[in-house]
Amino acid sequence: MMEITLSPKMLGYWTDEQLREVPSESGIFCVFRAGPDAESGEMAVQELLYIGEHRDVRHRLQYHEDRPRWQACLKEGEVLWYSVGLSGYVNRERLVAAMIHAHKPRLNREYLDTFPFEETTVHLYGKRDKLLSMFTLERSD
Repeated sequence: MMEITLSPKMLGYWTDEQLREVPSESGIFCVFRAGPDAESGEMAVQELLYIGEHRDVRHRLQYHEDRPRWQACLKEGEVLWYSVGLSGYVNRERLVAAMIHAHKPRLNREYLDTFPFEETTVHLYGKRDKLLSMFTLERSD
């Protein structure tokens, strides 16, 4: 493979009640704990829990087998929020591997310690609370 730059726009945030509004397209998704901000009291992202990918992110979020694990991380007054970055099949696995390796969400298991792709730069824009805006990874496997 060759060096590549991936620039997904992170769309969202959606709650469980709003999942039908998530695009039914190929991409990555981030699962967050969201709760009241200590200063303003408004709902805000608190922690990135999980990053995944699928050919239909809406379907995957609605029927993901790890949903109970995500919900078990919530504290009183918190809810799950979801953000999505659209990505075609060709780069989807590379993008999710880079995101997991760089952010190390506590509920992911793969790609935490290895990155099996050539040099990859990710430039995120859009809704990216708790996410790095730009990072570069080199192969480490």
